[in-house]
Amino acid sequence: MGCEQIPPEEAADIRRLIRQNLRTLWQEGGVTKRGQHGKHHGLLEGVFRVSSKVPEALAHGIFRPGAEYACRVRFSNGGQRDDREKDVRGMAVKLLNVPGVKLLPGQGHVMEQDFVLVDHPTYFCANMEDYLIFNRHFTPIQALRGNGPSLGRLLQAAKGGGMLALFHRSLLRAAQDFAGRRVGSVLALTYHSTTAYRLGNGAVKYKAIGHGAPAAPTEQTDGLRDGLWQAQTAGEARFTFGVVPQTDPARHPVEDASSDWEAAGAKFVPLADIVLPAQQNTPQQDAQAEALRFSPWMCQPEHRPLGAINRARRDIYRAMAQARSD
Repeated sequence: MGCEQIPPEEAADIRRLIRQNLRTLWQEGGVTKRGQHGKHHGLLEGVFRVSSKVPEALAHGIFRPGAEYACRVRFSNGGQRDDREKDVRGMAVKLLNVPGVKLLPGQGHVMEQDFVLVDHPTYFCANMEDYLIFNRHFTPIQALRGNGPSLGRLLQAAKGGGMLALFHRSLLRAAQDFAGRRVGSVLALTYHSTTAYRLGNGAVKYKAIGHGAPAAPTEQTDGLRDGLWQAQTAGEARFTFGVVPQTDPARHPVEDASSDWEAAGAKFVPLADIVLPAQQNTPQQDAQAEALRFSPWMCQPEHRPLGAINRARRDIYRAMAQARSD
């Protein structure tokens, strides 16, 4: 397995990222919203069923052959409030009744495990250097989106956008590609972890393939939400969940989240089904979708997140969740 490479200045860099990301939190109806993936389409309840025929090399952690877990799945927009806009879409999966100690600091033996996925195979930042540059210039734009216009926010957002356009064009293009799609159904998308995780003696990326009916891009502000609940009222939804194992550390690096392992020869291995039975939305589910916390570090040690982007997420997600609950 390709090894992690942790530079000595990384802890200070992550503290800087936390300060920047806290500026993206915003208020709606008296609720502090997530800086990223603040608009959810729905929270669904279902079951995560592990296949009885998991390859021995991958049968670790939650992937015990035949295991079954209740789960909750939250679908969201990455940054847009209007479903008609180009964006990245998120799928966050929370397994319940998962035994054992978890890696997220302070969570100990909480009986949960999370997977955080988006509908793009790679992340637009390759490494910590990219992450620092993009956050420095883009968080003012996110703050403007969430908190609304003021002279100070408008000037800071214009400066950030100008810096990306003038001096970091390749990074800006990667970000635009990452969040550059209009879609019609969140149940028909394929979602990816983009970042790497330990599994057994190797490393993998996670992937969930939706089997919902394809749909033309929505023409309604809340079209993805409406379509989700229309589909769920009519019947169940299914996703095939699995992993893309690393076979060549050079071609499938854990420290470059912009690397597409499948394009470089790695193969998807299905390991489980996510089954979301027919159900209807309730105010309680909406409130829970808002309150739930997700982190790639809410996991058993067998699934340890790998790479700089994941190491930053551990502390950023925890600080953001704490700020939302204060």
